[in-house]
Amino acid sequence: MSRLLIPDSGPLFSLAAGNLLHLLAHFKVGITDVVRDETINRGKRADASIEAQSLLAHYNQHAPNITTYPTQVGIGIAARRATDPGYQTPPNLGELSIQSLLIELQMASPPSHPVILFEDHWFIANKAMFVKSCTLLSTQAFLEYAQSKKWIASADQARLAVARSRPHAYGISNAISE
Repeated sequence: MSRLLIPDSGPLFSLAAGNLLHLLAHFKVGITDVVRDETINRGKRADASIEAQSLLAHYNQHAPNITTYPTQVGIGIAARRATDPGYQTPPNLGELSIQSLLIELQMASPPSHPVILFEDHWFIANKAMFVKSCTLLSTQAFLEYAQSKKWIASADQARLAVARSRPHAYGISNAISE
């Protein structure tokens, strides 16, 4: 797959929980500034989870192959935090930052048609906004793809590894494209 893979925060935490971050090395990976703050930057905190620490270590090892994209959402959050350092972000800003990035990618010449790696119902509920500009791929569908490529022995075993730390992670296999 040579298209850009843009993961949301949930799949990154799930891949880290299942010790599956190495699968990202098979792709061009792009993350939004907001998703980076929710995942990789979280690994720098003293109270960081094991998954956030794993994401930071993975990023440090593979930074040349991971592009962070600034978004209007991320710029707005940074401006707000400049005047209110304790600002608590509302839900779904990672998803909205991905939507912002998709708008930018569609305005580029030629337009890009990336793959969005998701794990929550927000993308399913809003899929009508996305299907013309990208392919939506759930974490489970991604694991099934990795199995088909023989990068992992079993998508089911990988899913069980994820579920040990993230039992409520979105487990349905969805691949949605135009």
